Amino acid sequence: MDDEGRRSKNSQMRSILRNGRNWEVVSLPSASLISAIQASLSCAAPFAVLLAQRGGSDWNALIDPSIRTLHSPSLLDGMSEALDRLQKAIALSERVYIHGDFDADGLTGAATLYRGIRPFLPKNSIKVDVGDRHRGHGLSNSFVLRAIEEGFSLVVTVDCGIGNQDEIEQLRQAGIDTIVTDHHLPSGGLPNALAIIDPHQAGDSYPNKDLSGVGVAFKLICGLYERLGKPMPLHLLDLVALGTIADLVPLSRDGESENRAFVREAFLLLSRTEGSSLGLRVLMEKLSVDTKKISAMDIGYLVAPKLNAANRAGDPKVAFLLLITEAADQAEYLAEILIDYNKDREIAQSDMIAQAEEQLRERGVDPREAGLVFLGGEYWNEGILGLVASNMSDRFGVPAIILSRGDRVSRASCRSVGSFDISACLEEHKDVLLRYGGHRMAAGFSVSNENLRDLEDRLLQYTQAHRADMEMRAASPIDTMLQLHDLDLRFFTNLTSLGPYGPGNREPHFLIENCTFADLSLVGNRRQHLKGRVSQNGHTAPFIAFRMAKYLEDFEQTEGASLVGCIGFDDWRNDVQIRGLDLVTEDE
Repeated sequence: MDDEGRRSKNSQMRSILRNGRNWEVVSLPSASLISAIQASLSCAAPFAVLLAQRGGSDWNALIDPSIRTLHSPSLLDGMSEALDRLQKAIALSERVYIHGDFDADGLTGAATLYRGIRPFLPKNSIKVDVGDRHRGHGLSNSFVLRAIEEGFSLVVTVDCGIGNQDEIEQLRQAGIDTIVTDHHLPSGGLPNALAIIDPHQAGDSYPNKDLSGVGVAFKLICGLYERLGKPMPLHLLDLVALGTIADLVPLSRDGESENRAFVREAFLLLSRTEGSSLGLRVLMEKLSVDTKKISAMDIGYLVAPKLNAANRAGDPKVAFLLLITEAADQAEYLAEILIDYNKDREIAQSDMIAQAEEQLRERGVDPREAGLVFLGGEYWNEGILGLVASNMSDRFGVPAIILSRGDRVSRASCRSVGSFDISACLEEHKDVLLRYGGHRMAAGFSVSNENLRDLEDRLLQYTQAHRADMEMRAASPIDTMLQLHDLDLRFFTNLTSLGPYGPGNREPHFLIENCTFADLSLVGNRRQHLKGRVSQNGHTAPFIAFRMAKYLEDFEQTEGASLVGCIGFDDWRNDVQIRGLDLVTEDE
Protein backbone atom coordinates (compact mmCIF):
# COMPACT_ATOMS: atom_id res chain seq x y z
CA MET A 1 0.00 0.00 0.00
CA ASP A 2 3.02 2.32 0.06
CA ASP A 3 2.54 3.37 -3.55
CA GLU A 4 -1.10 4.30 -3.08
CA GLY A 5 -0.27 6.20 0.08
CA ARG A 6 2.46 8.14 -1.71
CA ARG A 7 0.00 9.18 -4.42
CA SER A 8 -2.26 10.91 -1.88
CA LYS A 9 0.29 13.79 -1.65
CA ASN A 10 -0.71 15.03 -5.11
CA SER A 11 -3.80 13.52 -6.70
CA GLN A 12 -3.98 16.00 -9.60
CA MET A 13 -2.58 14.87 -12.94
CA ARG A 14 -2.28 16.84 -16.20
CA SER A 15 -2.51 15.34 -19.68
CA ILE A 16 0.62 15.58 -21.79
CA LEU A 17 -1.31 14.79 -24.98
CA ARG A 18 -4.43 16.93 -24.69
CA ASN A 19 -4.42 20.54 -23.55
CA GLY A 20 -6.96 21.25 -20.85
CA ARG A 21 -7.58 17.63 -19.89
CA ASN A 22 -7.00 16.81 -16.24
CA TRP A 23 -7.16 13.67 -14.17
CA GLU A 24 -7.60 13.11 -10.47
CA VAL A 25 -6.73 10.03 -8.44
CA VAL A 26 -9.73 9.00 -6.35
CA SER A 27 -9.17 9.23 -2.60
CA LEU A 28 -8.15 5.99 -0.96
CA PRO A 29 -10.69 4.18 1.22
CA SER A 30 -9.87 2.96 4.71
CA ALA A 31 -6.54 1.13 4.80
CA SER A 32 -7.98 -1.40 7.23
CA LEU A 33 -10.85 -2.18 4.86
CA ILE A 34 -8.45 -2.65 1.94
CA SER A 35 -6.30 -4.97 4.03
CA ALA A 36 -9.34 -6.95 5.14
CA ILE A 37 -10.46 -7.44 1.53
CA GLN A 38 -6.96 -8.51 0.49
CA ALA A 39 -6.83 -11.03 3.29
CA SER A 40 -10.28 -12.38 2.46
CA LEU A 41 -9.70 -12.78 -1.29
CA SER A 42 -5.91 -13.08 -1.47
CA CYS A 43 -6.11 -10.54 -4.28
CA ALA A 44 -3.84 -7.77 -5.56
CA ALA A 45 -4.04 -4.43 -3.76
CA PRO A 46 -5.55 -2.47 -6.71
CA PHE A 47 -8.52 -4.86 -6.88
CA ALA A 48 -9.07 -4.55 -3.14
CA VAL A 49 -9.00 -0.75 -3.51
CA LEU A 50 -11.70 -0.92 -6.21
CA LEU A 51 -13.95 -3.09 -4.06
CA ALA A 52 -13.52 -0.79 -1.06
CA GLN A 53 -14.18 2.34 -3.15
CA ARG A 54 -17.29 1.03 -4.85
CA GLY A 55 -18.82 -1.18 -2.20
CA GLY A 56 -17.54 -0.03 1.18
CA SER A 57 -18.34 -2.56 3.88
CA ASP A 58 -20.77 -4.27 1.46
CA TRP A 59 -17.99 -4.96 -1.06
CA ASN A 60 -18.98 -8.63 -1.31
CA ALA A 61 -22.22 -7.67 -3.08
CA LEU A 62 -20.23 -6.18 -5.98
CA ILE A 63 -18.71 -9.48 -7.04
CA ASP A 64 -20.72 -11.38 -9.64
CA PRO A 65 -24.22 -10.07 -8.80
CA SER A 66 -26.89 -12.52 -9.95
CA ILE A 67 -30.61 -13.13 -9.80
CA ARG A 68 -30.13 -14.11 -6.17
CA THR A 69 -29.52 -10.44 -5.40
CA LEU A 70 -32.77 -9.17 -6.99
CA HIS A 71 -35.19 -7.45 -4.63
CA SER A 72 -38.74 -8.66 -4.04
CA PRO A 73 -41.33 -6.88 -6.22
CA SER A 74 -43.52 -6.56 -3.13
CA LEU A 75 -41.18 -3.86 -1.80
CA LEU A 76 -42.54 -1.45 -4.42
CA ASP A 77 -45.51 0.62 -3.29
CA GLY A 78 -48.62 -0.07 -5.34
CA MET A 79 -47.49 -3.56 -6.34
CA SER A 80 -50.17 -5.42 -4.36
CA GLU A 81 -53.00 -3.33 -5.82
CA ALA A 82 -51.60 -3.69 -9.34
CA LEU A 83 -51.30 -7.47 -9.02
CA ASP A 84 -54.82 -7.79 -7.64
CA ARG A 85 -56.13 -5.91 -10.68
CA LEU A 86 -54.07 -7.95 -13.16
CA GLN A 87 -55.29 -11.19 -11.60
CA LYS A 88 -58.86 -9.96 -11.95
CA ALA A 89 -58.24 -9.09 -15.61
CA ILE A 90 -56.85 -12.58 -16.19
CA ALA A 91 -59.75 -14.27 -14.38
CA LEU A 92 -62.33 -12.31 -16.40
CA SER A 93 -60.40 -12.41 -19.71
CA GLU A 94 -60.51 -8.63 -19.92
CA ARG A 95 -59.04 -6.51 -22.69
CA VAL A 96 -55.85 -4.72 -21.65
CA TYR A 97 -54.34 -1.64 -23.32
CA ILE A 98 -50.59 -1.11 -22.79
CA HIS A 99 -49.06 2.30 -23.41
CA GLY A 100 -45.27 2.59 -23.61
CA ASP A 101 -43.14 5.60 -24.41
CA PHE A 102 -41.52 5.72 -27.85
CA ASP A 103 -37.85 5.59 -26.82
CA ALA A 104 -35.84 2.41 -26.30
CA ASP A 105 -36.74 2.20 -22.60
CA GLY A 106 -40.45 2.54 -23.29
CA LEU A 107 -40.33 0.17 -26.27
CA THR A 108 -38.57 -2.57 -24.34
CA GLY A 109 -40.86 -1.98 -21.37
CA ALA A 110 -43.97 -2.33 -23.52
CA ALA A 111 -42.53 -5.51 -25.07
CA THR A 112 -41.76 -6.89 -21.59
CA LEU A 113 -45.33 -6.27 -20.39
CA TYR A 114 -46.81 -7.69 -23.57
CA ARG A 115 -44.69 -10.84 -23.49
CA GLY A 116 -45.20 -11.23 -19.75
CA ILE A 117 -48.99 -10.91 -19.69
CA ARG A 118 -49.89 -12.48 -23.03
CA PRO A 119 -49.67 -16.15 -21.90
CA PHE A 120 -52.51 -15.58 -19.40
CA LEU A 121 -55.04 -13.75 -21.59
CA PRO A 122 -57.02 -14.78 -24.68
CA LYS A 123 -55.53 -14.11 -28.09
CA ASN A 124 -55.94 -10.53 -29.35
CA SER A 125 -57.04 -9.23 -25.94
CA ILE A 126 -53.91 -7.08 -25.52
CA LYS A 127 -53.27 -3.95 -27.54
CA VAL A 128 -50.07 -1.89 -27.39
CA ASP A 129 -49.50 1.78 -28.24
CA VAL A 130 -45.96 3.18 -28.15
CA GLY A 131 -46.80 6.75 -29.13
CA ASP A 132 -44.62 8.95 -31.30
CA ARG A 133 -42.90 12.32 -31.22
CA HIS A 134 -45.88 14.06 -32.80
CA ARG A 135 -48.09 13.16 -29.83
CA GLY A 136 -45.25 13.67 -27.36
CA HIS A 137 -44.22 11.73 -24.28
CA GLY A 138 -46.83 10.13 -22.05
CA LEU A 139 -50.53 9.45 -22.55
CA SER A 140 -52.16 11.54 -25.26
CA ASN A 141 -55.76 12.60 -25.63
CA SER A 142 -56.07 10.46 -28.77
CA PHE A 143 -54.93 7.39 -26.78
CA VAL A 144 -57.57 8.08 -24.12
CA LEU A 145 -60.29 8.37 -26.76
CA ARG A 146 -59.25 5.09 -28.40
CA ALA A 147 -59.22 3.29 -25.05
CA ILE A 148 -62.77 4.47 -24.41
CA GLU A 149 -64.11 3.88 -27.92
CA GLU A 150 -62.63 0.38 -28.17
CA GLY A 151 -64.02 -0.76 -24.85
CA PHE A 152 -60.88 -1.48 -22.83
CA SER A 153 -61.33 -1.98 -19.10
CA LEU A 154 -57.66 -1.73 -18.03
CA VAL A 155 -54.74 0.47 -19.11
CA VAL A 156 -51.16 -0.23 -18.05
CA THR A 157 -48.50 2.41 -18.70
CA VAL A 158 -44.76 1.84 -19.15
CA ASP A 159 -42.09 4.51 -18.71
CA CYS A 160 -44.77 7.18 -18.48
CA GLY A 161 -48.01 8.10 -16.73
CA ILE A 162 -46.76 9.69 -13.52
CA GLY A 163 -47.47 13.14 -14.97
CA ASN A 164 -50.72 12.31 -16.79
CA GLN A 165 -53.22 13.39 -14.14
CA ASP A 166 -55.81 14.72 -16.60
CA GLU A 167 -55.69 11.78 -19.01
CA ILE A 168 -55.91 9.19 -16.24
CA GLU A 169 -58.84 11.04 -14.70
CA GLN A 170 -60.62 10.90 -18.08
CA LEU A 171 -60.04 7.15 -18.17
CA ARG A 172 -61.32 6.75 -14.63
CA GLN A 173 -64.50 8.66 -15.36
CA ALA A 174 -65.06 6.39 -18.36
CA GLY A 175 -64.82 3.33 -16.09
CA ILE A 176 -61.30 2.32 -17.15
CA ASP A 177 -58.76 1.42 -14.46
CA THR A 178 -55.13 2.49 -14.89
CA ILE A 179 -51.98 0.90 -13.53
CA VAL A 180 -49.06 3.32 -13.82
CA THR A 181 -45.54 1.87 -14.05
CA ASP A 182 -42.98 4.64 -14.35
CA HIS A 183 -39.55 5.66 -13.07
CA HIS A 184 -39.65 9.41 -13.57
CA LEU A 185 -39.75 11.82 -10.66
CA PRO A 186 -43.31 12.85 -9.82
CA SER A 187 -43.93 16.57 -10.32
CA GLY A 188 -46.93 17.93 -8.50
CA GLY A 189 -49.76 15.66 -7.47
CA LEU A 190 -49.98 11.99 -8.40
CA PRO A 191 -52.59 10.81 -10.92
CA ASN A 192 -55.76 9.20 -9.57
CA ALA A 193 -54.80 5.76 -10.86
CA LEU A 194 -55.88 2.43 -9.42
CA ALA A 195 -52.20 1.65 -8.72
CA ILE A 196 -48.95 3.55 -9.14
CA ILE A 197 -45.61 1.73 -9.21
CA ASP A 198 -42.74 4.20 -9.24
CA PRO A 199 -39.73 3.90 -6.92
CA HIS A 200 -39.56 7.70 -6.73
CA GLN A 201 -43.01 8.29 -5.26
CA ALA A 202 -42.96 9.61 -1.69
CA GLY A 203 -42.60 6.93 0.95
CA ASP A 204 -41.53 4.14 -1.41
CA SER A 205 -38.86 2.00 0.26
CA TYR A 206 -37.66 0.02 -2.74
CA PRO A 207 -33.84 -0.21 -2.44
CA ASN A 208 -33.07 0.38 -6.14
CA LYS A 209 -34.11 3.93 -7.01
CA ASP A 210 -32.40 3.67 -10.39
CA LEU A 211 -34.81 1.25 -12.04
CA SER A 212 -35.46 2.13 -15.68
CA GLY A 213 -38.96 2.11 -17.11
CA VAL A 214 -38.49 -1.44 -18.39
CA GLY A 215 -37.05 -2.37 -14.98
CA VAL A 216 -40.28 -1.31 -13.25
CA ALA A 217 -42.34 -3.19 -15.84
CA PHE A 218 -40.22 -6.29 -15.30
CA LYS A 219 -40.82 -6.07 -11.56
CA LEU A 220 -44.57 -6.04 -12.18
CA ILE A 221 -44.30 -9.15 -14.35
CA CYS A 222 -42.10 -10.86 -11.73
CA GLY A 223 -44.73 -10.10 -9.09
CA LEU A 224 -47.45 -11.52 -11.33
CA TYR A 225 -45.55 -14.72 -11.99
CA GLU A 226 -44.88 -15.13 -8.28
CA ARG A 227 -48.61 -14.69 -7.54
CA LEU A 228 -49.50 -17.28 -10.17
CA GLY A 229 -46.91 -19.77 -8.92
CA LYS A 230 -44.80 -19.51 -12.07
CA PRO A 231 -40.97 -19.41 -12.28
CA MET A 232 -39.33 -16.00 -12.49
CA PRO A 233 -39.48 -14.88 -16.17
CA LEU A 234 -35.72 -14.55 -16.60
CA HIS A 235 -36.05 -14.94 -20.38
CA LEU A 236 -37.31 -11.34 -20.46
CA LEU A 237 -34.01 -9.97 -19.16
CA ASP A 238 -32.66 -9.43 -22.69
CA LEU A 239 -35.29 -6.72 -23.09
CA VAL A 240 -34.67 -5.38 -19.58
CA ALA A 241 -30.94 -5.04 -20.22
CA LEU A 242 -31.48 -3.29 -23.56
CA GLY A 243 -33.80 -0.66 -22.07
CA THR A 244 -31.73 -0.23 -18.92
CA ILE A 245 -28.53 0.49 -20.85
CA ALA A 246 -30.29 2.65 -23.46
CA ASP A 247 -31.84 4.86 -20.76
CA LEU A 248 -28.43 5.47 -19.15
CA VAL A 249 -29.61 4.68 -15.62
CA PRO A 250 -26.77 3.74 -13.25
CA LEU A 251 -25.92 0.05 -13.23
CA SER A 252 -24.65 0.46 -9.66
CA ARG A 253 -24.87 3.13 -6.98
CA ASP A 254 -23.43 2.98 -3.48
CA GLY A 255 -23.19 -0.79 -3.63
CA GLU A 256 -26.73 -1.29 -4.96
CA SER A 257 -26.27 -3.46 -8.08
CA GLU A 258 -29.67 -4.78 -9.12
CA ASN A 259 -29.48 -3.11 -12.53
CA ARG A 260 -26.05 -4.61 -13.01
CA ALA A 261 -27.45 -8.03 -12.13
CA PHE A 262 -30.17 -7.57 -14.79
CA VAL A 263 -27.57 -6.78 -17.44
CA ARG A 264 -25.12 -9.45 -16.34
CA GLU A 265 -27.77 -12.18 -16.46
CA ALA A 266 -29.04 -10.90 -19.82
CA PHE A 267 -25.54 -11.07 -21.33
CA LEU A 268 -25.28 -14.69 -20.21
CA LEU A 269 -28.61 -15.41 -21.94
CA LEU A 270 -27.51 -13.72 -25.13
CA SER A 271 -24.16 -15.53 -25.12
CA ARG A 272 -26.18 -18.78 -25.23
CA THR A 273 -28.45 -17.44 -28.02
CA GLU A 274 -31.32 -17.35 -25.55
CA GLY A 275 -33.73 -14.69 -24.36
CA SER A 276 -37.25 -13.63 -25.24
CA SER A 277 -36.61 -11.54 -28.36
CA LEU A 278 -35.73 -13.24 -31.64
CA GLY A 279 -35.79 -9.81 -33.29
CA LEU A 280 -33.15 -8.44 -30.94
CA ARG A 281 -30.84 -11.36 -31.72
CA VAL A 282 -31.36 -10.89 -35.47
CA LEU A 283 -30.61 -7.17 -35.20
CA MET A 284 -27.42 -7.82 -33.25
CA GLU A 285 -26.32 -10.37 -35.84
CA LYS A 286 -26.84 -7.82 -38.62
CA LEU A 287 -24.79 -5.31 -36.62
CA SER A 288 -21.98 -7.86 -36.14
CA VAL A 289 -22.31 -7.80 -32.35
CA ASP A 290 -20.39 -10.73 -30.88
CA THR A 291 -22.80 -12.01 -28.22
CA LYS A 292 -20.01 -14.10 -26.66
CA LYS A 293 -18.22 -10.87 -25.71
CA ILE A 294 -21.14 -8.46 -25.57
CA SER A 295 -20.71 -5.26 -23.56
CA ALA A 296 -22.86 -2.34 -22.48
CA MET A 297 -21.03 -0.30 -25.13
CA ASP A 298 -22.30 -2.67 -27.84
CA ILE A 299 -25.87 -2.10 -26.66
CA GLY A 300 -25.52 1.64 -26.03
CA TYR A 301 -23.64 2.57 -29.22
CA LEU A 302 -24.76 -0.05 -31.76
CA VAL A 303 -28.13 -1.58 -30.87
CA ALA A 304 -30.11 1.06 -28.94
CA PRO A 305 -29.56 3.83 -31.55
CA LYS A 306 -31.27 1.63 -34.15
CA LEU A 307 -34.38 1.39 -31.96
CA ASN A 308 -34.33 5.12 -31.28
CA ALA A 309 -33.88 5.84 -34.98
CA ALA A 310 -37.46 4.64 -35.42
CA ASN A 311 -38.79 7.56 -33.36
CA ARG A 312 -36.39 10.03 -34.98
CA ALA A 313 -36.77 9.13 -38.64
CA GLY A 314 -39.54 6.55 -38.92
CA ASP A 315 -42.26 4.73 -37.00
CA PRO A 316 -41.60 3.50 -33.41
CA LYS A 317 -44.09 0.65 -33.95
CA VAL A 318 -41.52 -1.00 -36.22
CA ALA A 319 -39.06 -1.22 -33.34
CA PHE A 320 -41.72 -2.62 -31.01
CA LEU A 321 -42.79 -5.23 -33.53
CA LEU A 322 -39.16 -6.30 -33.97
CA LEU A 323 -38.88 -6.91 -30.22
CA ILE A 324 -41.98 -9.14 -30.05
CA THR A 325 -41.98 -10.98 -33.38
CA GLU A 326 -41.54 -14.75 -33.31
CA ALA A 327 -41.18 -15.15 -37.09
CA ALA A 328 -37.62 -15.25 -38.42
CA ASP A 329 -38.50 -13.73 -41.81
CA GLN A 330 -40.37 -10.85 -40.17
CA ALA A 331 -37.45 -10.27 -37.80
CA GLU A 332 -35.09 -10.01 -40.77
CA TYR A 333 -37.40 -7.59 -42.54
CA LEU A 334 -38.00 -5.35 -39.50
CA ALA A 335 -34.32 -5.28 -38.58
CA GLU A 336 -33.47 -4.07 -42.09
CA ILE A 337 -36.09 -1.33 -41.79
CA LEU A 338 -34.54 -0.12 -38.51
CA ILE A 339 -31.09 -0.08 -40.06
CA ASP A 340 -32.49 1.95 -42.97
CA TYR A 341 -34.18 4.30 -40.48
CA ASN A 342 -30.81 4.84 -38.85
CA LYS A 343 -29.23 5.65 -42.22
CA ASP A 344 -32.05 8.14 -42.83
CA ARG A 345 -31.42 9.59 -39.39
CA GLU A 346 -27.71 9.99 -40.17
CA ILE A 347 -28.52 11.75 -43.45
CA ALA A 348 -31.08 14.02 -41.76
CA GLN A 349 -28.61 14.78 -38.97
CA SER A 350 -25.84 15.67 -41.42
CA ASP A 351 -28.23 17.85 -43.40
CA MET A 352 -29.40 19.71 -40.29
CA ILE A 353 -25.80 20.24 -39.15
CA ALA A 354 -24.99 21.66 -42.60
CA GLN A 355 -27.96 24.04 -42.37
CA ALA A 356 -26.87 25.11 -38.89
CA GLU A 357 -23.33 25.76 -40.12
CA GLU A 358 -24.70 27.83 -43.02
CA GLN A 359 -26.71 29.95 -40.58
CA LEU A 360 -23.59 30.62 -38.55
CA ARG A 361 -21.72 31.72 -41.69
CA GLU A 362 -24.57 33.96 -42.82
CA ARG A 363 -24.79 35.62 -39.42
CA GLY A 364 -21.04 35.95 -39.10
CA VAL A 365 -21.31 34.58 -35.55
CA ASP A 366 -18.49 32.88 -33.67
CA PRO A 367 -20.21 30.79 -30.96
CA ARG A 368 -16.98 30.73 -28.93
CA GLU A 369 -17.22 34.51 -28.54
CA ALA A 370 -21.00 34.60 -28.18
CA GLY A 371 -20.96 31.90 -25.52
CA LEU A 372 -24.01 30.16 -27.02
CA VAL A 373 -25.23 28.42 -30.15
CA PHE A 374 -28.86 29.45 -30.76
CA LEU A 375 -30.11 28.22 -34.13
CA GLY A 376 -33.26 26.88 -35.70
CA GLY A 377 -35.22 26.21 -38.84
CA GLU A 378 -38.79 25.81 -39.95
CA TYR A 379 -40.21 22.36 -39.22
CA TRP A 380 -36.81 20.86 -38.46
CA ASN A 381 -37.10 17.21 -37.43
CA GLU A 382 -37.61 17.32 -33.66
CA GLY A 383 -36.12 13.84 -33.31
CA ILE A 384 -32.75 15.14 -34.55
CA LEU A 385 -32.52 18.40 -32.58
CA GLY A 386 -30.74 16.92 -29.57
CA LEU A 387 -28.15 15.16 -31.72
CA VAL A 388 -27.35 18.38 -33.57
CA ALA A 389 -27.20 20.33 -30.30
CA SER A 390 -24.68 17.78 -28.97
CA ASN A 391 -22.59 18.18 -32.12
CA MET A 392 -22.55 21.97 -31.79
CA SER A 393 -21.78 22.05 -28.06
CA ASP A 394 -18.94 19.55 -28.48
CA ARG A 395 -17.49 21.44 -31.43
CA PHE A 396 -17.60 24.97 -30.02
CA GLY A 397 -17.30 24.28 -26.29
CA VAL A 398 -20.40 26.33 -25.43
CA PRO A 399 -24.04 25.45 -24.70
CA ALA A 400 -26.14 24.79 -27.80
CA ILE A 401 -29.86 25.29 -28.37
CA ILE A 402 -31.37 23.97 -31.61
CA LEU A 403 -35.00 24.79 -32.43
CA SER A 404 -37.70 23.59 -34.77
CA ARG A 405 -39.98 26.50 -35.63
CA GLY A 406 -43.62 25.64 -36.09
CA ASP A 407 -46.45 27.94 -37.16
CA ARG A 408 -46.93 29.41 -33.69
CA VAL A 409 -44.65 27.47 -31.36
CA SER A 410 -40.99 26.45 -31.50
CA ARG A 411 -39.58 23.40 -29.73
CA ALA A 412 -35.93 23.11 -28.77
CA SER A 413 -33.31 20.71 -27.47
CA CYS A 414 -30.42 22.01 -25.38
CA ARG A 415 -27.01 20.58 -24.54
CA SER A 416 -24.45 22.01 -22.14
CA VAL A 417 -20.71 21.91 -21.50
CA GLY A 418 -18.43 22.06 -18.49
CA SER A 419 -20.30 22.94 -15.31
CA PHE A 420 -22.86 25.20 -17.00
CA ASP A 421 -26.33 24.16 -15.77
CA ILE A 422 -28.68 24.44 -18.75
CA SER A 423 -31.68 23.44 -16.65
CA ALA A 424 -31.04 26.31 -14.22
CA CYS A 425 -30.67 28.61 -17.22
CA LEU A 426 -34.15 27.70 -18.45
CA GLU A 427 -35.56 28.03 -14.94
CA GLU A 428 -34.25 31.59 -14.87
CA HIS A 429 -36.25 32.40 -18.04
CA LYS A 430 -39.36 30.30 -17.48
CA ASP A 431 -41.58 33.39 -17.72
CA VAL A 432 -41.21 33.34 -21.53
CA LEU A 433 -41.38 29.56 -21.95
CA LEU A 434 -44.48 27.45 -22.46
CA ARG A 435 -42.89 24.26 -21.16
CA TYR A 436 -39.40 23.20 -20.14
CA GLY A 437 -37.60 20.38 -18.41
CA GLY A 438 -34.40 18.39 -18.23
CA HIS A 439 -31.24 18.31 -16.16
CA ARG A 440 -27.87 20.03 -15.87
CA MET A 441 -26.40 18.84 -19.18
CA ALA A 442 -29.47 18.31 -21.39
CA ALA A 443 -32.89 19.92 -21.51
CA GLY A 444 -35.71 20.98 -23.80
CA PHE A 445 -38.41 23.61 -24.01
CA SER A 446 -41.23 25.04 -26.11
CA VAL A 447 -41.75 28.75 -26.66
CA SER A 448 -44.17 30.97 -28.57
CA ASN A 449 -42.54 32.28 -31.74
CA GLU A 450 -43.34 35.85 -30.72
CA ASN A 451 -41.01 35.43 -27.73
CA LEU A 452 -38.08 33.90 -29.64
CA ARG A 453 -36.07 37.10 -30.15
CA ASP A 454 -36.47 38.18 -26.55
CA LEU A 455 -35.51 34.69 -25.34
CA GLU A 456 -32.37 34.60 -27.49
CA ASP A 457 -31.22 38.02 -26.23
CA ARG A 458 -31.78 37.02 -22.61
CA LEU A 459 -30.02 33.68 -23.01
CA LEU A 460 -27.00 35.34 -24.64
CA GLN A 461 -26.75 37.74 -21.70
CA TYR A 462 -27.10 34.88 -19.22
CA THR A 463 -24.43 32.72 -20.86
CA GLN A 464 -22.00 35.63 -21.04
CA ALA A 465 -22.45 36.14 -17.30
CA HIS A 466 -21.71 32.45 -16.69
CA ARG A 467 -18.74 31.93 -19.04
CA ALA A 468 -16.58 30.66 -16.21
CA ASP A 469 -18.92 27.70 -15.74
CA MET A 470 -18.26 26.57 -19.31
CA GLU A 471 -14.52 26.37 -18.67
CA MET A 472 -14.92 24.28 -15.51
CA ARG A 473 -14.51 20.74 -16.75
CA ALA A 474 -14.43 18.10 -14.09
CA ALA A 475 -11.23 16.11 -13.85
CA SER A 476 -11.51 12.54 -15.13
CA PRO A 477 -11.16 9.99 -12.33
CA ILE A 478 -8.29 7.54 -11.87
CA ASP A 479 -9.30 4.78 -9.49
CA THR A 480 -5.91 3.73 -8.18
CA MET A 481 -2.30 3.03 -9.03
CA LEU A 482 -1.23 -0.20 -10.68
CA GLN A 483 2.18 -1.85 -10.60
CA LEU A 484 2.82 -4.00 -13.64
CA HIS A 485 3.94 -6.87 -11.43
CA ASP A 486 0.27 -7.11 -10.30
CA LEU A 487 -0.95 -7.48 -13.88
CA ASP A 488 -1.77 -11.09 -14.69
CA LEU A 489 -4.68 -13.28 -15.82
CA ARG A 490 -6.06 -13.56 -12.31
CA PHE A 491 -6.17 -9.77 -11.93
CA PHE A 492 -8.01 -9.48 -15.25
CA THR A 493 -10.46 -12.20 -14.18
CA ASN A 494 -11.07 -10.37 -10.90
CA LEU A 495 -11.89 -7.20 -12.83
CA THR A 496 -14.42 -9.02 -15.02
CA SER A 497 -16.33 -9.94 -11.85
CA LEU A 498 -17.09 -6.22 -11.44
CA GLY A 499 -18.71 -5.95 -14.88
CA PRO A 500 -20.65 -5.22 -16.93
CA TYR A 501 -19.40 -1.66 -17.00
CA GLY A 502 -21.59 1.28 -17.87
CA PRO A 503 -23.24 4.32 -16.23
CA GLY A 504 -22.72 4.21 -12.48
CA ASN A 505 -20.20 1.38 -12.88
CA ARG A 506 -17.56 2.74 -15.19
CA GLU A 507 -14.61 0.70 -16.29
CA PRO A 508 -11.71 1.15 -13.82
CA HIS A 509 -8.90 3.54 -14.77
CA PHE A 510 -5.42 2.79 -13.48
CA LEU A 511 -2.32 4.93 -13.13
CA ILE A 512 1.00 3.28 -14.11
CA GLU A 513 3.78 5.58 -12.96
CA ASN A 514 7.23 6.21 -14.46
CA CYS A 515 6.87 3.93 -17.43
CA THR A 516 8.53 3.68 -20.83
CA PHE A 517 7.38 2.31 -24.18
CA ALA A 518 9.05 0.06 -26.74
CA ASP A 519 8.32 -1.78 -29.99
CA LEU A 520 5.74 0.88 -30.92
CA SER A 521 4.00 0.48 -34.27
CA LEU A 522 0.89 1.72 -36.04
CA VAL A 523 -1.86 -0.85 -36.61
CA GLY A 524 -5.41 -0.96 -37.94
CA ASN A 525 -6.85 -0.63 -41.42
CA ARG A 526 -5.90 3.04 -41.50
CA ARG A 527 -2.92 2.71 -39.16
CA GLN A 528 -4.82 4.78 -36.62
CA HIS A 529 -3.98 2.72 -33.51
CA LEU A 530 -0.76 2.61 -31.52
CA LYS A 531 0.60 -0.73 -30.32
CA GLY A 532 3.69 -1.86 -28.42
CA ARG A 533 4.90 -2.72 -24.93
CA VAL A 534 4.93 -0.70 -21.73
CA SER A 535 7.68 -1.22 -19.12
CA GLN A 536 7.94 -0.35 -15.43
CA ASN A 537 10.64 -1.41 -12.95
CA GLY A 538 11.71 -4.40 -15.03
CA HIS A 539 8.20 -5.64 -15.77
CA THR A 540 6.55 -5.32 -19.20
CA ALA A 541 3.09 -5.78 -20.65
CA PRO A 542 1.40 -5.53 -24.07
CA PHE A 543 -0.04 -2.10 -24.77
CA ILE A 544 -2.52 -0.63 -27.26
CA ALA A 545 -3.96 2.88 -27.61
CA PHE A 546 -6.91 3.16 -29.96
CA ARG A 547 -7.07 6.15 -32.34
CA MET A 548 -3.85 7.58 -30.86
CA ALA A 549 -1.44 7.06 -33.76
CA LYS A 550 -0.81 10.80 -33.98
CA TYR A 551 0.82 10.66 -30.54
CA LEU A 552 3.49 8.13 -31.58
CA GLU A 553 6.33 10.63 -31.09
CA ASP A 554 5.05 11.63 -27.64
CA PHE A 555 5.09 8.01 -26.51
CA GLU A 556 8.55 7.42 -27.97
CA GLN A 557 10.11 10.46 -26.32
CA THR A 558 8.36 10.40 -22.96
CA GLU A 559 10.54 10.28 -19.85
CA GLY A 560 9.16 10.02 -16.35
CA ALA A 561 5.54 10.25 -17.48
CA SER A 562 2.74 8.02 -16.27
CA LEU A 563 0.15 6.09 -18.25
CA VAL A 564 -3.59 6.14 -17.57
CA GLY A 565 -5.20 2.99 -18.87
CA CYS A 566 -7.72 0.19 -18.57
CA ILE A 567 -7.12 -3.54 -18.51
CA GLY A 568 -8.21 -5.68 -21.45
CA PHE A 569 -7.45 -8.96 -23.14
CA ASP A 570 -5.68 -9.49 -26.46
CA ASP A 571 -7.45 -12.45 -28.09
CA TRP A 572 -4.86 -12.65 -30.84
CA ARG A 573 -1.96 -13.08 -28.41
CA ASN A 574 -4.09 -14.68 -25.69
CA ASP A 575 -2.68 -12.29 -23.12
CA VAL A 576 -3.73 -9.50 -20.76
CA GLN A 577 -2.93 -6.03 -22.09
CA ILE A 578 -3.08 -2.36 -21.12
CA ARG A 579 -5.46 -0.16 -23.11
CA GLY A 580 -3.87 3.27 -22.98
CA LEU A 581 -6.06 6.35 -22.50
CA ASP A 582 -3.59 9.17 -21.82
CA LEU A 583 -0.06 10.13 -20.85
CA VAL A 584 -0.01 12.32 -17.74
CA THR A 585 2.31 14.11 -15.39
CA GLU A 586 1.79 15.61 -11.96
CA ASP A 587 0.03 18.97 -12.01
CA GLU A 588 2.49 21.36 -10.40
